Amino acid sequence: MVVSTSAALYLLNTTENFKKAQEMMVTSHLAFLGASAAFLLLLIASVDQIRTPLKFIYACFLKPLGKRGADSTQQGRLEAFYKDQAEIYDDTRSTLLRGRSSMLALVAAQLKEQQRVSGLSKAPIWVDFGGGTGWNIEQMNMLFPISNFERVYLVDLCPSLCRIARERFQKSGWTNVVVLCVDAMTSNFPGLMEPQGKLDVITMSYSLSMMDNYYGVVDHIHHLLKPKTGILGVADFYASTKVVKPESHGVEDYHCNWFTRNFWQIWFAFDHVHLHASRREYLEHRFDVKKTINSRNHMVIPYLIQIPYYIWIGHRKEASPIVKAALSMSPSMTLLADEESMDELTLPQVLMGDPRPRSMSTDSLSSDRSDISAPDSPRSVGSAQTLVAAFSGTKSTITTHKESRFGRKLSQWRLAYDPTLPCHTQFRSYIYAFTWEDPRIDLEVLNVQKDDVMFVITSAGDNALEYALKGQPSRIHCVDMNPCQNHLLELKLAAISHLPYSEFWQLFGEGRHEDFYHMLLDRLSPSLSSAALQFWFKNRSIFDNCFYETGYSGLALRLFKWLLRLKGLSKAAEEITTTDQVSVQEHLWENVIKPSTLPAWLVQRVFAHPAFLWNALGVPINQMNMILREGSAVEYIYDTLDSIMNRSLFRNDQYFYNLVVNRKYTPESCPSYLTEDGFKQLKERRAMDAMLLHTKSIIDVLKSLEDGELTKAVLMDHMDWFDPADAEEEIQEVARVMRKGGMVLWRSAGRQPWYNVLFEKHGFKVEAVGVRVPGSGVSIDRVNMYASCYLATKQ
Repeated sequence: MVVSTSAALYLLNTTENFKKAQEMMVTSHLAFLGASAAFLLLLIASVDQIRTPLKFIYACFLKPLGKRGADSTQQGRLEAFYKDQAEIYDDTRSTLLRGRSSMLALVAAQLKEQQRVSGLSKAPIWVDFGGGTGWNIEQMNMLFPISNFERVYLVDLCPSLCRIARERFQKSGWTNVVVLCVDAMTSNFPGLMEPQGKLDVITMSYSLSMMDNYYGVVDHIHHLLKPKTGILGVADFYASTKVVKPESHGVEDYHCNWFTRNFWQIWFAFDHVHLHASRREYLEHRFDVKKTINSRNHMVIPYLIQIPYYIWIGHRKEASPIVKAALSMSPSMTLLADEESMDELTLPQVLMGDPRPRSMSTDSLSSDRSDISAPDSPRSVGSAQTLVAAFSGTKSTITTHKESRFGRKLSQWRLAYDPTLPCHTQFRSYIYAFTWEDPRIDLEVLNVQKDDVMFVITSAGDNALEYALKGQPSRIHCVDMNPCQNHLLELKLAAISHLPYSEFWQLFGEGRHEDFYHMLLDRLSPSLSSAALQFWFKNRSIFDNCFYETGYSGLALRLFKWLLRLKGLSKAAEEITTTDQVSVQEHLWENVIKPSTLPAWLVQRVFAHPAFLWNALGVPINQMNMILREGSAVEYIYDTLDSIMNRSLFRNDQYFYNLVVNRKYTPESCPSYLTEDGFKQLKERRAMDAMLLHTKSIIDVLKSLEDGELTKAVLMDHMDWFDPADAEEEIQEVARVMRKGGMVLWRSAGRQPWYNVLFEKHGFKVEAVGVRVPGSGVSIDRVNMYASCYLATKQ
């Protein structure tokens, strides 16, 4: 009985354990099935996610190396390449084809500016050659509504891509958009009779490099584009020449190293994409270049993969008055070459009957001109020689509308320069993000009037704008050898022209803007030179945080900010810029801030070091030697700052040091041109249009001026940088171009600058405007950075 009971209990326990085991197994199976189902769903989802990039990789990087099919025509190759990826084309090209949106933004900005300036409301006609799926047209609609175009034509040779485009436009409901699946050489645009010279806009996004008949296509679009106002926009891959051409447009980041230049040409050639440097050169030969941006696509692996691409805006080139004058003497000569393709160098060759200047390639010589030969009769040759002689005599007396005695203009304010010269390439950025001289003293001493012609050093452009606002001179020659300083002033001039005050203040008052990139392309680009646009496009993140911490001068501001935080002086620094009592300001400096941030050992070992002086403050060795001849670096810095604290308030007058502490201006403490009233006056009176920006050495600009042309000049501390021989040559030129009674103002790190006697030697009367007395506690202006300020009057 006991055994039976035990056996029963054992069986019962075993049965219960078995049931539990069964339940556990079922649970495990269900969990496994759930996990398997989840894994399967995840795998399916992953396949969908990676299918697009896999298809793209296969089509672009693997398939081109294999068999491409029997159809060897361009259309056949394109269809074979794009047919399998037409549906995913737009999803995969955003990474590979960079710059398309930027190019369209620049084109839209040019269109808007043309309409604003001309006041014309006629709807433009646009042709997008190689437009593919119509992505460009859809993007343009967000920049310049498609409904504002009279007609839009998408031209592409690939049927599969054209099918996607038609479906896209049908969904959008645009009735003025036509898709043409034809070759780019077409002149048949439905609804447009005789299109030559009638197209307002032509764009080509990564299609021009795929054209087999490249030179013929470039010539063709040249004929189609409207003269003077027509806009051509291109975004494409490129390869550079070995040597950068000495031209002001497109030089920044243009050059490709040997590997990049050769590897990408070979790689893309597998897909019949041709990047030879001569192609871009011919485009720039046939059209006037307005804007160029060179960049690199760092797709997949940044800095390892660098695919060169460029964004390019141009206009149909106009024949210069020299060419027109010469050809008007013999109209039949236009049969030999397009007048727009000729210049003063090629004209004599054309007049003598050589048609080659028309093109740099045989395939651009159209068949209807192939039977034209040079005039070979004595009368014809004599006539051509007569024209050449007439041309030679005329050349020196005719200048184009883009030329002046100072050279070609790159923008409304900017003169052309050679950016390949070492004197320019040594600068990668601006030194000064703000100007460090007090314009109030300048204006009081010089008494600038409306009939004055001024000569100033650009620096950050702040004082030049102050002169334009307060004195309104007829001309201000702004000179700086550092191209980036003129890029900065150009940006300020464009911003005054195109922005409302609130956004101008964000840029140069607060020193930050949340969307500078789109502002640059959409609104500022029409008034910027290509060189300035390229610089700001490349450095578009400068306004993301704090503009005034950039440039070489920004190093000093960042260091001072770090010192204040390290010493726990942030509150004291805030109080010194907000107090309304000079005594409090002076107390905070002498007893709190100065002892902690500027001990004598730190000044001597760091702030007086040549590397810091040049990179942070822009002080060269010659100027430092002037300081040391009259005292020590410690004494100089203490004399500079101590006497500032009792002069006037940071809060509402000394905006220079307020900026150093806060790294931004305030509405109460800023230059006059940054006030709302000052901005309004500059904008309404167009006072800044008096400026002409020279990117050259001072001596070179002075030599380009006529005798007695200048009435006022501000040389800042520039003369401190010189050796005696160079200084005398420049002072001689200043004396030549300065009108009698004209005035020259300069500042110096020395109390008695050695070059004062050179001004007296060359006919100037020199007077001290202010000279610091060591230890006196008296400043000579609101900055007091210099030991002296002098005025020379031409006798």
